[in-house]
Amino acid sequence: MSYGTYLFPRDQKQGPWVLQTDQKDLIGLMQKRHWETKSPWRQCLQGTSFGFTRYFSCARNAQESVARILNKLTVQAFNFSELSDGKGWQIQITCTPDHTENSCAYSGENQKPQSTKAA
Repeated sequence: MSYGTYLFPRDQKQGPWVLQTDQKDLIGLMQKRHWETKSPWRQCLQGTSFGFTRYFSCARNAQESVARILNKLTVQAFNFSELSDGKGWQIQITCTPDHTENSCAYSGENQKPQSTKAA
């Protein structure tokens, strides 16, 4: 079951905003930002979906920031749909058909096959 991805303010449009998602690639990218000491993003939820929060001065800045983050992922498209209360968006993310998760180099996965030709 997919819960989706949402961007919404905690209280008012100026102040802390939450990016809540269950999309694995986005969670991984946002956790890296959370661990960076200079990043304004902080993890605030963990479980079936994850949440990350940071301060924005207005809704437009929040939306533009998240759009820049989504552009770093291997997604085909994303669309912001306004929530019924007018305070945030649901974000529909379409992954590319050939999308594969980045595996750890030490796991031996996603490596190029070695040539079987004799030298």
